[in-house]
Amino acid sequence: MKLSGEAKFKEEVVRIWSALHDPDILKEAIPGCHDLVLIENGEYDVFLKLGVAAVKGEYVGKVKLEDIEVSNHYILEAEGSGSPGFVKARMECKLVPTEQGCNLTWECDAEIGGTIASVGSRVLGGITKFMAGHFFKAIEKQLKIGDTA
Repeated sequence: MKLSGEAKFKEEVVRIWSALHDPDILKEAIPGCHDLVLIENGEYDVFLKLGVAAVKGEYVGKVKLEDIEVSNHYILEAEGSGSPGFVKARMECKLVPTEQGCNLTWECDAEIGGTIASVGSRVLGGITKFMAGHFFKAIEKQLKIGDTA
């Protein structure tokens, strides 16, 4: 399944880049994330509780960042499995400065199996885009919380 999207931020690239690589911010922003542990530079263990349509479950996985060009580009490799099935994804992220802040574009190639795949790619695509939008809004919210702390 191929997916893509864009998020527009009012914050400058350096600030968004930093937030996208901060385990504490990510843990609060990733939908369903219960635990996110930095294993080593750019590698994380993750535990999620998610529901997709009528399929709900817990997932354990790993995330690795590759091809990192600070403040510009990275590739996120993710792999996870749980009772509802498995997900394996490769997502390319690019940040571009704008006059209003920055834009992040992403392209993802995902492989999904098990019960969760029975939901159908059309529904999964819509849910994935919804969750991505939620994630990016949560990143901005975490930055605002950090400003008031």
